[in-house]
Amino acid sequence: MSQYLLVETKGPADGGDYAFELGRQLREARHDVTIYLLQDGVFAARRTWKAAAALVQAAERSGVKLLADAVSLRQRGVLGDRVAKGVSVAEMNDLVDLLMERSDKAIWH
Repeated sequence: MSQYLLVETKGPADGGDYAFELGRQLREARHDVTIYLLQDGVFAARRTWKAAAALVQAAERSGVKLLADAVSLRQRGVLGDRVAKGVSVAEMNDLVDLLMERSDKAIWH
């Protein structure tokens, strides 16, 4: 079993569902998966956007861990209770730790 880090930089309307689908498939193959939402990818963390909420709920059901970059969230006005339940806010140092120490494989999209 490998530990995958999927970094998603695109919003759900621009092909940002890629990491969620790949993450689901990797979980079915019994791998540990973390998706780090960065740049426009954090739009998937918007609680009130139905398309994004469906992605977050599917990730939760699959056992995929979701992290959203704090700076990217702040820049796009996705703050506080606007962040979907099931998405943890993370800092850039968390991404560096994941890349350098806590992941066997990283895929950036």
